[in-house]
Amino acid sequence: MSSLDYDRVADAYHRRYAQSPMPGVARALNDLAEAHAARRILEVGCGTGRWLEALQAPHRKLVGLDPSRGMLLQARTRLPHVPFIQAVAEALPLAPASFDLIFLVQVLHHLADPVQFIHAARRVLNAGGALALAGIDFHAPDFVWYIYNYFEGVRARDEARYPRWEQVRAWMVEAGFEQITTRVVHVTDVTFVGEEVFGDVFLSKSATSQLALLSDEAYEAGLARIRAAITADPLSLFQTHMDMVMLVGRCG
Repeated sequence: MSSLDYDRVADAYHRRYAQSPMPGVARALNDLAEAHAARRILEVGCGTGRWLEALQAPHRKLVGLDPSRGMLLQARTRLPHVPFIQAVAEALPLAPASFDLIFLVQVLHHLADPVQFIHAARRVLNAGGALALAGIDFHAPDFVWYIYNYFEGVRARDEARYPRWEQVRAWMVEAGFEQITTRVVHVTDVTFVGEEVFGDVFLSKSATSQLALLSDEAYEAGLARIRAAITADPLSLFQTHMDMVMLVGRCG
């Protein structure tokens, strides 16, 4: 995964869901689990356990996997009855054909080798099982994020590390997945006016990988640009429009 120190930012990462719970993602995951009668479910890159928490049900056996000890400490506190594994996604130290559903949310761009992970997921899934890959479509024509306008280098880094969904689909086909579907499961559409932007949890340096990867100097320079824009126009608009896309492939 990426070089970001997730142990250090684990607490802030979970707090961001208070502002942006993304209920459409939870609904889509639960619908998918029901459609596949999934009993054994693995989340890869589970972080603090936000999505596993949303999938809890008596008939489901949930497992979380993440390389960050700090993230897993938080996850175990919130979900003491769920087993968690500290490991990288590309390895998946799990038995073949041991899960009905594997999913990840906003994780694929962190992986050192996403193709290797997709093949590993295919090995671990049962026949008829499903792999769900959810993430923001940073390449969508209507994508807008004010962060790009004020923090140097963030857009270029995202364009390099986020694969296009067409490419991800091709990787899934290559790994043997079938009946691949794509749909938008959540839309974030918000505009802050002037000083309101400083209440945006995603402007915190530890709330997104985009800002957490910046040096302190680069981050402060971006904040200074925002302050300058507000000084010039107190009614400056800071807009965000993002689609959360979910790709689902099925094992034949």
